[in-house]
Amino acid sequence: MIIIGEKINGTIPSVKKAIEEKDEQFIRNLAINQTEAGAHYLDVCAGTAPDIEADTLIWLINTVQDSVDTPLCIDSPNASIIKKVFPYAKGPGIINSVSEEGDKGDILYPLMEGTEWEVIALTCDNRGIPNDVQTRMEITIRMVEKARK
Repeated sequence: MIIIGEKINGTIPSVKKAIEEKDEQFIRNLAINQTEAGAHYLDVCAGTAPDIEADTLIWLINTVQDSVDTPLCIDSPNASIIKKVFPYAKGPGIINSVSEEGDKGDILYPLMEGTEWEVIALTCDNRGIPNDVQTRMEITIRMVEKARK
């Protein structure tokens, strides 16, 4: 089992406040506490407005990496943001997440090529989250084929 610490997320009110105030010690404590609790990876998610998301994620990545050696799980719904912040991660880690929505795979798979980075895959596409197993399997097969290329 892989344990991903999910507490460094700007959608959590106390973390949002720490991000807005650039409270490094608060973020450091979250990273240290989750690592000490056994997290194999630390998810970093800005949860901010798109125009400041990349800068916020870079700040979070740097703060966490200055605090612990735990690998990162870079989390954004926007693949272009992940591409912008990816070079700041010491890696390898996990990208959260890829799906068949839009051009996510086209942006994210090339980033990971030739690296030990892994990815969380969501079985959804431009139509949303399917209710049936067959459609989920079809999406999964397409994602695996794209990842192989």
